[in-house]
Amino acid sequence: MRTLVLDNGSFAIKCGYAEDETSARTIPNSVTRTKRTKRMYVGDLIDSSTDLSGLYYRSPFERGYLVHWDVQLAVWDRVFSSDVLGCTPNETDLMLTEPIFNLHQIQRNMDEIVFEEYGFASLVRAPTARLVEAGARDLIYGDEGRDPECVLVVDAGHAFTHVVPYHMGRQIASGVRRVDVGGRLLTNYLKETVSFRYWDMMDETFIMSAVKEKCCFVSQDFKRDIEATRGCVGRRRGGNPLGLEYVLPDFSTSRQGFIQGSQPDDIVTDSQLLPLCNERFAIPEALFHPSDIGIEQAGIHQAVVQAVAACPAEMHAVLLANIIVVGGSACLPGLRQRLQSEVQAQVSHRVRVFAPQDPVHWAWQNGCALATQSRARSWQVSKAQYEEMGAHRTIAHFGSIS
Repeated sequence: MRTLVLDNGSFAIKCGYAEDETSARTIPNSVTRTKRTKRMYVGDLIDSSTDLSGLYYRSPFERGYLVHWDVQLAVWDRVFSSDVLGCTPNETDLMLTEPIFNLHQIQRNMDEIVFEEYGFASLVRAPTARLVEAGARDLIYGDEGRDPECVLVVDAGHAFTHVVPYHMGRQIASGVRRVDVGGRLLTNYLKETVSFRYWDMMDETFIMSAVKEKCCFVSQDFKRDIEATRGCVGRRRGGNPLGLEYVLPDFSTSRQGFIQGSQPDDIVTDSQLLPLCNERFAIPEALFHPSDIGIEQAGIHQAVVQAVAACPAEMHAVLLANIIVVGGSACLPGLRQRLQSEVQAQVSHRVRVFAPQDPVHWAWQNGCALATQSRARSWQVSKAQYEEMGAHRTIAHFGSIS
């Protein structure tokens, strides 16, 4: 019996078999429609299209929760098909992730679809942060072989950023905090800023997402950097080291574009260039100061301090020393260092922030490792148990492992 680990993110699905890491795939979790031809593409089928300008995305998720089941089923059908994973559900155990504090109706729908529509042999359903916590030992202590008593997970995802404290593998619900800033908001913020200053890119989500991933970083001293970039427009004025120019794609020789000078013999015209300077670090600054864009919430560093303060006092020092940051936004250069320095400035205990080499796939990798352990077997609900227990007891069982 094989175990399929499926990290069902709102932006992308990370999936593959626990017994075969070479089977790992990352599939866009959306149905995409092209602007010119009006064709619809499910998941990774968009990779076969050359009409990538002005793409319209329909996601299964709204505000971080799975509500559009027609879209999700279409993407899952693609993932399970012989063209991707070649999954035979009745011969496969499934480990599936869900958001923190997922709604019971969504959980009920998910369990029904997994068992009654697809017919998987068994299911483990857990929040992404729980899988991150399960792999904390290797990241924090290496090969010393002891599990950390307390872990604080910062999941900087596509829709939200969650801060989740754990003690001995148990979530401390009173300490969970959410910041309504994630990768999608940063991309939209970048689109609006660039469209106001340079080119109209409001319909170019695909391109601007690539620009954000390749060009943006988290400043370690925002006031210093904003002063250093005064009057800067790309590299052409004053040769500012923080400025650069992004070559927009033509969708024939380039699908996403690239930073000018990063590829040899790149010959471009001014009409293809997108100048960037303080946008590179001013956009990610919204993670630390959401009020700058009209979201009256604490930044992620303040959310960390609030989460720790909501836990028992004897846990504070250990939680602050074992902070793990994951998710797509964790890939921004400088985020780990900035988060550590901002939190350290507000507390007296020593602060340590860890980030895995691959923050996007870290939860999936831990899920694969966990699937081979006896602990995961105790979390499983088989199809026969589901039919015997019913939906309410199944939800309660999975809630006990979050």
